[in-house]
Amino acid sequence: MNEAGCAGVLRAASAVTAAALFLGAASVGAADDASARVQVEQKIRLVAKLISDSPAAQRIIASGNVEAVGHLDEGRVHQALAEELLARGDLAGARQAADDALRHVALARRLAPDAPARQEAARQRHEQLSGGVERLIDAWRARAGTLSGPDSEDLAAAMGLLGTARQQAQEGRFETANQTLVQAEGHVLAGMNRSLHATTIDYTVRASNPAEEFQQELARHRGFAELLPLAIRDLKPRPEALAQIERFGEASGTLHQQALQQLQTGDTAQALIHIRNATLFLQRALSVAGVTAPQPTGKSP
Repeated sequence: MNEAGCAGVLRAASAVTAAALFLGAASVGAADDASARVQVEQKIRLVAKLISDSPAAQRIIASGNVEAVGHLDEGRVHQALAEELLARGDLAGARQAADDALRHVALARRLAPDAPARQEAARQRHEQLSGGVERLIDAWRARAGTLSGPDSEDLAAAMGLLGTARQQAQEGRFETANQTLVQAEGHVLAGMNRSLHATTIDYTVRASNPAEEFQQELARHRGFAELLPLAIRDLKPRPEALAQIERFGEASGTLHQQALQQLQTGDTAQALIHIRNATLFLQRALSVAGVTAPQPTGKSP
């Protein structure tokens, strides 16, 4: 075969290869388009199901929440647009419209949450808040002794709000009860802040034996530990202060655990040292948070 013939054969082979590559690419592209279309169709069907007559849609409509119903209506508009764009072959536009519809449906559901689930969550939250407020009041009384003046007023207010919250919970109004408990927490925080600022902790031994003394120190530690998150929430310390509070809290937690371990081994004297130092670290954390507390008597860690 001469040179011209060889060149012709190479050109023919190249053409065949190019055609094969083109057909392969076209086949892959068609498969990708088909897969994309299936995904968009599935998303549109999901939106249609959520919007049509689902329990969620019924709940949203029955809620009477104007904003939630508005989002549901917006979802219908975008869902209809998605179907129209899909029929035209505009997959990208249909996908975007379906995503917009889903976003509006999600917003509507968030504004009109499931009532039983919301009630149960509020009930569980109430149990936590109620127990915390009761323990804080007990710790405050044990910490401050006889209360008078503003402390007595705050205690009376906290006790009254606690009773109101209990009544509201009995009536099934857990969310309202939780708001009431938050107000009670505020009175306890205000009173404990004054108490910490105005008095010095006295670690003079009054217990009849070391084991009883340890339990007293443990209760004191628990009171400070339950006050700390309230101080962080209400006084809102800066980020750098929060980091320092976290370090003090971790140190206190480590010492608290060591105290319990020492108590289990029978070394009550060492357990007392650990629990006292654990409380000192909590006081430092409270001080950084904005609750001013004088240093107690005794050895500082």
